[in-house]
Amino acid sequence: MYDYQRFKCNACNHFFILKNTQNSRYDSLSLQAKIVFEYLLKRSLRNIKTSKAVGGVGKDRILDILLSVSRRLPDITVLNSRLDIKWSGKFALDATFPKLRGRIFALLICSDFVSLDVVGYLIASLENYQSWKLFLEKITLELTKNGISKFFVTDGKRGLHQALSELFPNVPAQLCTTHKQRRINQIVPHIRGDGYDRLFSHLAHRAILAPIKEAYQTYLKILLNFQNSQEYQNYPKPRQEKLNKIIGALRFQQSKLHTRYNALEAIDDPTTNHLEGINSFLKERINLMRGFKKSDNAELLIKLLIYYYRFHKFTSSSFKERNGKCPVQLNILNNQNYLNKILNGKTASSWIKNLLSGT
Repeated sequence: MYDYQRFKCNACNHFFILKNTQNSRYDSLSLQAKIVFEYLLKRSLRNIKTSKAVGGVGKDRILDILLSVSRRLPDITVLNSRLDIKWSGKFALDATFPKLRGRIFALLICSDFVSLDVVGYLIASLENYQSWKLFLEKITLELTKNGISKFFVTDGKRGLHQALSELFPNVPAQLCTTHKQRRINQIVPHIRGDGYDRLFSHLAHRAILAPIKEAYQTYLKILLNFQNSQEYQNYPKPRQEKLNKIIGALRFQQSKLHTRYNALEAIDDPTTNHLEGINSFLKERINLMRGFKKSDNAELLIKLLIYYYRFHKFTSSSFKERNGKCPVQLNILNNQNYLNKILNGKTASSWIKNLLSGT
């Protein structure tokens, strides 16, 4: 069984066919790494300038290179094992929702709370109790290998909290304050709104970020007094609904939001740093890619995106110590030499080439 590849003569521009492409012009690891890296930057198969080094290359051929590279890259759990990462024991759990041929599926992600690096991920048809339990069972050894599990930070999905309570009953689970604040901003946008909207939003945000439980209860009580006042009865119906939704959002999963008050030594920052973490990174890029056409392609391209995130250097982080470093570098590693070999090289795509070459 042979492969055939169509070539164009540089001298006379005639096309010809070569049999057996074992010595194909695309076999260069440097070229493949550069094509993959440029695709990850642009999130598009069009205008991959690197491919012009070997003549015009069509989108199908570029896609073949991407999928081939992804298959040859080790699973991220294998990479974690080779690096022998010592996780912080503080973990963030979240999901993002790409599209496959117009249908939404769930990408479940666990990241280290300190380094923002990826511990593991799972592609599931739905985000529910069964998928979260399957995912947590899959990564349990990674989460517990150092004997340290300080806390989990999550959104408010009941299925996730049920799975956590069953598998990690002694580890505190804290509701992410960033997710709660985003819910308030959905109810009362920052830009448009009258003075009451801004007042209700201000009180809600103060309650979410309250340093002590008594402060939270004070801000919530002010909102409840508004709701029980005669003035509330005179509010327009849309304003009443906003206030009711804000109070409902503050009360939903309130005990999980308050976990940090009972675990002060473990939980020093009850947010997932959502704006800088893996979930936001993937959501932006997957939206620009406009989803996926094939399930097999989706899994392989998501793997590339996660690799890209892990080796993508922070440049404008609000935490200055992160700038100039990629998430995988921010971990405590027992095998730093292996990471140095992966990162060795002068080009931005060197890490891809080094991983492909079996470094």
